[in-house]
Amino acid sequence: MSASTCPATCGRPRGVRMAIEQGLLQRFRRAGLTTWLLAAACAWALLLWLGAALGMGGRLATPAAVPPGPLPQPAAPAPDRIGPLAQYAEAATRPLFTEDRRPRAFVATTADPGDGGSGNAFDYVLTGVLISPQVRLAILQPGNGGPAQRVREGAAPEGAAGWRLVEVQPRRALFDGPGGRMALDLRVFGAPAPPPAASVEAAPAAEPDADKPGDEQRRIDDLRRRIEARRAQLQQQQPSTPADASAGPARPLSGPGK
Repeated sequence: MSASTCPATCGRPRGVRMAIEQGLLQRFRRAGLTTWLLAAACAWALLLWLGAALGMGGRLATPAAVPPGPLPQPAAPAPDRIGPLAQYAEAATRPLFTEDRRPRAFVATTADPGDGGSGNAFDYVLTGVLISPQVRLAILQPGNGGPAQRVREGAAPEGAAGWRLVEVQPRRALFDGPGGRMALDLRVFGAPAPPPAASVEAAPAAEPDADKPGDEQRRIDDLRRRIEARRAQLQQQQPSTPADASAGPARPLSGPGK
């Protein structure tokens, strides 16, 4: 064995070498858990360094591009379950909602643009009234359902622009519209809704008869009797005095003194 390859203990006596080996063994035996953990960490770091030096992780090949596959074909349309309209011609010749199951002619009508749409239609129920010094209004409920409306005097309800509320009474509301005057009575809950009252035409006020001469004379006589009765009553309430007696006859209450 050459001197360059001989370990450090080759030139020492055998007893010394054995003592050194036993000392190393005792050190390994006395090593604690911390020492072994540090040794394992150092060994792991050494392995990583060796792997990096050998090119670990530096030669990752780029995957080859895969050409896209063909697109899926659309599914075939499902057949029409209803079928053509021509096969239902018999249903048109035998309508369901007629008694004899025979078709009947009908006429389709449209609203006249000059009528303002549904302004002439008036289908409301009077459900309440409000009368106060500040406001007078009627509470209406549409006949076919819907939210209630509060209509002031002089205004028109929504959906019936041609009808205007002209008067609110304690249990009635009067409307003026294309068909004349309509009166709605207050609905009593628990009873069926009353139908709209017929159109109320304002009766012309009766002209007062010309005053007859006999009536005018009768009113003058009544007025004269009341004046005389009042004069007698005042004379009874005021006792006469000597000054009054010397003053002469009493003057009448009406008319200039003579």
